[in-house]
Amino acid sequence: MTGLAALQRRFQAGLIAGDLSGLAGLVRAPAGLAVHAHAARAMLVDALADNHPKTLHWLGGESFTALALDYVALTPSSSWTLADYGADFAEYLARTCAGDPEVAELAALDWALRCAFAAADPPPGDWARAPGLNWDGLRLALAPGAALCRLTTNADEIWAAIPDHPVAPRLLAGTVTVLVWRDALEPVFRRLADSEAGLLRRLSTGAAFGAACDACGADADRIGQWLAAWLRAGLVVPRV
Repeated sequence: MTGLAALQRRFQAGLIAGDLSGLAGLVRAPAGLAVHAHAARAMLVDALADNHPKTLHWLGGESFTALALDYVALTPSSSWTLADYGADFAEYLARTCAGDPEVAELAALDWALRCAFAAADPPPGDWARAPGLNWDGLRLALAPGAALCRLTTNADEIWAAIPDHPVAPRLLAGTVTVLVWRDALEPVFRRLADSEAGLLRRLSTGAAFGAACDACGADADRIGQWLAAWLRAGLVVPRV
């Protein structure tokens, strides 16, 4: 690392953490450091709030800001755009709000939906009509922006109900999978049956289509219905 890069990292870390003690000698007007530190941290907190709007609503402004400031102190931005900030905020909340697991799962849904909105358009589905396509050996991937989120709470119900119809948080009897994708310009999600979730998860990890179908436990008619719906929505693409 060059001397300038090291200096920039030191300056950034001090501003974000709010620890200005080692920065006074680096600038001509150290009295202004506190203003810059406040502005830098506020900018990152605002980015987290923008990227996690339902989590903000669920926690309330004061609690969200306190958690966001702690996260900001540990996690400087590493991208040129604040739209990318907070990729692991849900993981942070899973650790710090372990007694309220719906908080982290709300944040994970917020982030997945934001990513779906910003993702590139999937390629046209013409590939599925190619003559002689070997479906048994075909390997598929989720389209850009599509994601599978595992939930242990009713976070999806909470998310959908905010702000009009508050829903009490509850633990589920088991784990469910929510599929997130973009329908035209709108990011959406839905809960999956276990067999559909299992099939998509196997495909997303590189399993051949035939083997994944055999392992999911659903019959051919049901799999055909799922595949038709995925192709209409642009949810799966050939793995490169």
